[in-house]
Amino acid sequence: MTEEGHAPASMPRVGPYELLRRIGVGGMATVYLARLGGVEGFTRIYALKVLHPHLATQPEIVTMLMDEARIASRIQHPNVVGIVDLGESDEGVLYIAMEYVDGVSLDRLLAPKPNFRPHRLIVPIAMDALLGLAASHDLVGDDGRSLELVHRDVSPGNLLVGTDGIARITDFGTAKARARATRTMPGVVKGKVGYVAPEVALGRAFDRRADVFSMGVLLWNALTGQRLYDTDDIAKNVAQLATLDVPPPSTIGLGPPALFDEPILTALARSPDRRFPDARAMYEALEDALAMSGGEPPRRQIGEWVETSFARLLEKRRELADPDFEVRPVELSSDEGEDATRSFRTVPGETSELAALAAPEWMSAGPAASEAGSTEPPPTEPPPADEGSDRTFRLALLFVVMLVLGLATGVGILFLLTQLA
Repeated sequence: MTEEGHAPASMPRVGPYELLRRIGVGGMATVYLARLGGVEGFTRIYALKVLHPHLATQPEIVTMLMDEARIASRIQHPNVVGIVDLGESDEGVLYIAMEYVDGVSLDRLLAPKPNFRPHRLIVPIAMDALLGLAASHDLVGDDGRSLELVHRDVSPGNLLVGTDGIARITDFGTAKARARATRTMPGVVKGKVGYVAPEVALGRAFDRRADVFSMGVLLWNALTGQRLYDTDDIAKNVAQLATLDVPPPSTIGLGPPALFDEPILTALARSPDRRFPDARAMYEALEDALAMSGGEPPRRQIGEWVETSFARLLEKRRELADPDFEVRPVELSSDEGEDATRSFRTVPGETSELAALAAPEWMSAGPAASEAGSTEPPPTEPPPADEGSDRTFRLALLFVVMLVLGLATGVGILFLLTQLA
């Protein structure tokens, strides 16, 4: 462990990659800004996705990471984040090296100004994503047959918007494909609640039109400033999918132009047969609507939106990527994001993530040890004297709530099944 204000003797590495900054954390892995050095001072910057150490011993998780790299590396398209390397360090750390996008995810771009949702900038971002999805849907295997790839996790957090004005789809970790080595267990829903299509939520057969539905949700939310399916509970989400009549986005929240109502509502049809047949068809419908609303803006305007909104954050990343830059402690305000993704430094009472990565025991540490720097259990408060009666009341209340929720969900599922039949 290093002390605050003192740089480590050398930056930790994963394989040949030098870790510079943590830029994202997910359920399966952490993404770092990383640098790869070469001869004569040559360097290149990547986004390095490193599997959480406590998951490295789970074969299914390891296979998922390898599936992601193997499948996504086949997609060569300007609107898909490229995969350039899959490897394992000498310490047994699994990683994927990806193209680094100088920008931020769409959810972060929209967050600072909830009432600033310009359709002339947001719709082209969605159109980029649709082209990336179309390329992934059209992917074929070595035998020339379609891989039947479905991203299954289309959401603002998996859409990166660059300072070059181009948006790119990323994270194929939960994608469904014919060639995948892993299979989803029955009853398990993959994807973000609130964005999954009805057939996915119900565990029924699905295809590329499920991604079209997710893009419809993404656009509806982004343009209105509201959440169409405003729950993080899968059971409640299923009930909403079954019963909610989707209002035209032009009538809700920030009220985007009515020209976009038809393309978005078509994408959000409950029955896949009533949606666009593929992502390219939805792209063309949005392209026509955008042309009638004034036309697509220059890409530089989207890039300027990203650059001006996250100037300090992006500049700090660029400084860290410079091989001649001396890394110093970074203080970022929470509204710029990455308050949990500072340069690798230690503050009193905390364990530096870099120090944890460099330590020999890093691979053997469980989630609590690797995140908090200690496996010591937190202190517990003595229970109150009337805890027994209070617990009985809470259990009874929980039973009633679950019963009511279960009945509502059951009715919703039956209704949704009749709609999809």
